[in-house]
Amino acid sequence: MTVILLDPYRPGSVPLEAVPLLTGPLDCTDDVPAEVRETLGATVGSGAETLIAVDAGHEAVRERVRWGERVIAAPPAPGERLLRAVDVMDRLWGFGGWEVTQTHDSLRRYLLEETYELLDAIEEGDPHGLREELGDLLLQVLFHSRIAEESGTDPFTVDDVADTLVAKLASRSPHLTNGHTGPIDVAEQEAAWEVAKAAEKARPSCLDGIATAQPALALTDKVIARATRAGLPAHLVPPELRTVHVTGDGGAEDALRSATLQFVATVRATEKAAHADGVPYGGLDADAWVRYWEK
Repeated sequence: MTVILLDPYRPGSVPLEAVPLLTGPLDCTDDVPAEVRETLGATVGSGAETLIAVDAGHEAVRERVRWGERVIAAPPAPGERLLRAVDVMDRLWGFGGWEVTQTHDSLRRYLLEETYELLDAIEEGDPHGLREELGDLLLQVLFHSRIAEESGTDPFTVDDVADTLVAKLASRSPHLTNGHTGPIDVAEQEAAWEVAKAAEKARPSCLDGIATAQPALALTDKVIARATRAGLPAHLVPPELRTVHVTGDGGAEDALRSATLQFVATVRATEKAAHADGVPYGGLDADAWVRYWEK
């Protein structure tokens, strides 16, 4: 006498251990999908020794468990509960309410708010708050993916998002696919990541890919870090990017952003001028930066 529990999100998948038990008569609960019942030849309430069910809390399952019957279920896999989150998002979308009226643009403010709330939870060292805010941020990923699924020009799904992430991690982390099993050197790991990223993006400017919509201070910090890492001498960074003047008139953010974007334009112009003279993108040394900067 055995109970076989199916995954509610993948009822067509049967635990390997249960396969030998599927050859004889099968009983099943009423929550087993009709197509699964038909495929297995199971009948609701037949009283057969083997019971197929989806809900572990179903009365028929609970009764058999009380009698001491063995229960076979697929062991939980890390991340499988993400499927429930995807299902909930799909169900919310299916109701045709507020969710379907949203766009990528209309959700921008929520994405920003959730990101700041997550940063607050990290700052406060609050693990419960961190878990909740990570969930709210996950909702944004699911939401944007569901909106994209309805695109008439370039649709994609949350699975495509996951595939893109996996491909990126595999490309930039060779130790994932080259058979490496032991600890790795962090410096070597970071270097390999940057090399793979550069080859993957093939960007003409060292500043390509920086999100200019981020807060001005974070933007400036990122721009300076990228430029100096690309060989730009530190003295070419304007003083107004290194010192923030807060006057109380509300203009500090805009002033810093404006100065940073002007610096970005100068860096790009310098790279373009050097490239026109045959210097490959990414090939500027300190002397070349100074020479073309002055032009």
